[in-house]
Amino acid sequence: MQLIRTLIADDEPLAISNLKAKLAAYPNIMVEQSFDNGDDTLAYLRQHQVDLVFLDIQMPGLKGIEVLKQLSKSSAMAAPLIILVTAYDNYAFSAYEHFAFDYLLKPVSRQRLAQTLLDAKTALDKQQQLVPPPVTQKLTFKTGASTLLLDDVDVLMIEAAGNYMCVHTLSENLIIRETMKELLQRLPPQFVQVHRSSIVNLHHVHKVQPHNNDYQLQLSNGKQVVASRRFKADWSPKLQQL
Repeated sequence: MQLIRTLIADDEPLAISNLKAKLAAYPNIMVEQSFDNGDDTLAYLRQHQVDLVFLDIQMPGLKGIEVLKQLSKSSAMAAPLIILVTAYDNYAFSAYEHFAFDYLLKPVSRQRLAQTLLDAKTALDKQQQLVPPPVTQKLTFKTGASTLLLDDVDVLMIEAAGNYMCVHTLSENLIIRETMKELLQRLPPQFVQVHRSSIVNLHHVHKVQPHNNDYQLQLSNGKQVVASRRFKADWSPKLQQL
């Protein structure tokens, strides 16, 4: 089952609770976050990948329409799919003009919500079909007198381990003798230094969240990696382009 990562933005706590309760009936919907203002909503969407956003039009700070404009979407079918929610129907034209996927009036009925979610799933499935399969590259690593050949998609991260480097793959950990600088010079661009002792394959990053004064990356295998603010200019722009 393909989970649909979802965000809710509404300045009314009751509205968020009611929508969450209705979405709970759909096991493929995973509500990752909820916010009560447009500024935090936009900041989160610029740092995280989600599939579906329920966006209230009237909120403190940036209004829902302004958040939609700031996302620079060129199509209503482009992820994330934005569903504007409001108690007023006079915003409908502006919503679709700025590429909202759908427009719901409060209180949101279960029947109308069901149709919207069905349409959203159809659109997201089509997006998945349009994504070309990744091109696999062979990476070489020397271990003593031997040379290892690994597919780049199988490598999660590489981190310093004393005088050695530890290559974390989907199935095992391998020790190589090569410096961080040497690796960065020859690895594909999706391998980026995120910490003074860590290189991460950005294709395996599934979640980014604040961690003290830095960030924490969650990889596809569930491993948590600290990403230093010092290296954010290296990894953040590339992550947003994937």
